Amino acid sequence: MQKRMATAVVLTLILTCGTTARADVDWITTLWHNDVFLDKDGGGYTNGLYFSWFDLSESSDKDFKAPLLTRPVNRWLMPEFDGQLQVNEFTFGQAMMTPKNIKKAVPDPNDAPYGGLLMFRSAYTLVDERIADTVGVTVGIVGPSSRAEEAQKAVHKLVGANEPQGWDYQIKDEPVGQIKRSRVWRYGNGDEQGVGTDLLVIGSGALGNLGSAVSGAVIVRYGAGLESSFGTAGQIIGRVSNPMAIDSGWNVYAGLGADYVYNQIFVSGGGLRSGQSADLRHDQYAFYAGASYAWRSFSLTLSYVNNSSLDMNSSARQEFGALKLGWKL
Repeated sequence: MQKRMATAVVLTLILTCGTTARADVDWITTLWHNDVFLDKDGGGYTNGLYFSWFDLSESSDKDFKAPLLTRPVNRWLMPEFDGQLQVNEFTFGQAMMTPKNIKKAVPDPNDAPYGGLLMFRSAYTLVDERIADTVGVTVGIVGPSSRAEEAQKAVHKLVGANEPQGWDYQIKDEPVGQIKRSRVWRYGNGDEQGVGTDLLVIGSGALGNLGSAVSGAVIVRYGAGLESSFGTAGQIIGRVSNPMAIDSGWNVYAGLGADYVYNQIFVSGGGLRSGQSADLRHDQYAFYAGASYAWRSFSLTLSYVNNSSLDMNSSARQEFGALKLGWKL
C-alpha cells in the first residue's frame, strides 16, 4: 500500500505539472545511461532511463509560460526575458545505484548502497546568442517505490547478466526534491551553417535532499550548426540530458568537469532517510566525450562519461555510456 501511494503521488505531480505547458510539443527525446555499454556490471551509478518532451518559443510569445514547478523561483534565479529563445522541458525518469559486488546477498556495509530513484523534472531555459540560462526543479521518490529493483532484475535477466542479490537492503522510501540553476557561456567561430569549433563554459549549482553541489565544466566542440545547439549542453554535468545536435547539424565534443558535492541521496542521504550509507567524497572530477548527428527531424547522440567515485572507498564509480534519441515533431 505504501509503495502504491508513493508512486501515485509522483504520477499526480507529473500530470499536474506537465499539463501547464502548451499542447504543442516540438521535441521528444529518450536517453539511456548504462554501464553495460562499457562491458561493466554493478558498482555505483549503473542505469538511468529518461523520457523528455520540449516546447520551444522563438519569439516574445505572451502565451508561452514557464513550467509550473519553476515559476516560484524564476524571478529570483533567472534573468528577465528579452526576446530570447524559450524552452520548456519535462522529463520523467528512473535511475539506480548498486554496490560494486552485486552477487552478495548481504552487501558490504562499506560499499555504496542499493538505491533507486523515480523522478520528474521541469526546466525553463532562455537561450541568447552566447549565453543559455536554465533553472530546473526535480521531484520524486527514492526507495522501493521507485521500482528500480524490478527494473534491474528484468534487464539483467534479458541480457544474461548477473542477478543482483542484495536489493532487500536498499535505502528506504523518501520523497526527494532539488532546485538546479545552470549557465552556459559560448565562445567560438562556429556559426549556424558552417563548420567550426567552439568552447562552452558551464557553471551550475544544485540544492536539495536529492543532492547539493556546485559544478563547473569546459567543453570543446567541433562540427556544424554549433550556434543552434549549444543551449542543449547546459545539463551535460547532470545525468538527465546530453548535448545533442539539431536541424541537420553535427558535432563531436570532449571536456572536463569538477564538482563539490555537499550531499548526495544515494551515498550520504539527504537528512531524512535511514539505512546503509557510505562516506561521501565531496570533490568530484569528470571527463566527457561524445558525438551527435542530426537529420531533419531526428537526432542521435552517443556519449561517454567517466566521473570519479562518489564514495571514499571508490565503490560508487560513475562511468557509463549513453545513447540519446530525439524526434522533432
